Amino acid sequence: MASTAPWHEDERFWAAFRDAMFPPEKFADASDAVDSILALPSVDATEGDAVLDVPCGPGRHSVAFASKGFDVTGVDATAPYVEEARSRAADADFDAEFVEADMREFAREEAFDLAVNLFTSFGYFEDRADDERVARNLHDSLAPGGTLVMDLASKETLARDFRERTWDDFEDGYVLEEHAVSDDWSWIENTWRLVVDGDVREFDVSHRLYSAYELTSLLERVGFRDVDAYGTLDGDAFDQEAERLLVVAQR
Repeated sequence: MASTAPWHEDERFWAAFRDAMFPPEKFADASDAVDSILALPSVDATEGDAVLDVPCGPGRHSVAFASKGFDVTGVDATAPYVEEARSRAADADFDAEFVEADMREFAREEAFDLAVNLFTSFGYFEDRADDERVARNLHDSLAPGGTLVMDLASKETLARDFRERTWDDFEDGYVLEEHAVSDDWSWIENTWRLVVDGDVREFDVSHRLYSAYELTSLLERVGFRDVDAYGTLDGDAFDQEAERLLVVAQR
């Protein structure tokens, strides 16, 4: 029976694509990604600081932050991912907190020194007001002087590299994707087909597209200041050569 819930609330989607989105090499790369985040010019975080990772998925960045001595809280709405993250941290003997919650609802007033929103995990919701709620929750959860780091595929990079059909393989199969832009380049409709041993599973996956200007403006609107955009995890300029949109903002 087809689910009536949006894709991001459908645990069948997250279960089906878990291995395709989070293969072992993604976990292996997480420590280097965290090192790059910590080295960004606008990020001033030190061992022992409180870090919020939302949504945290199965915990790859949360566990990497915990391994470097940070006090980590990971938040995700997908219960099996929260359990996997909790188990990964426990197996590595790291003391990290994991909370099952919707990022539109989770806020912990002035509790964190650094908040991260990574892997294009923003803009899921059809109502723009929900994106603003998420941004405001991130702002309110940071202590004064705290820092937010967001990493996502931007409107500019998607327009430059756009293809109607793409595919990727992983250890157990491959993923075929079809892409269509709508609403004056503010929304992208995707059909994801997972093929494993001849079995095909299909989901519609859509989300809002943000340019660097639109995202920085949203963050400033909810109270962030000194918002900087970068084009790589190494802190290169956000320009025509940008690989991604990385935004760093201060509370």
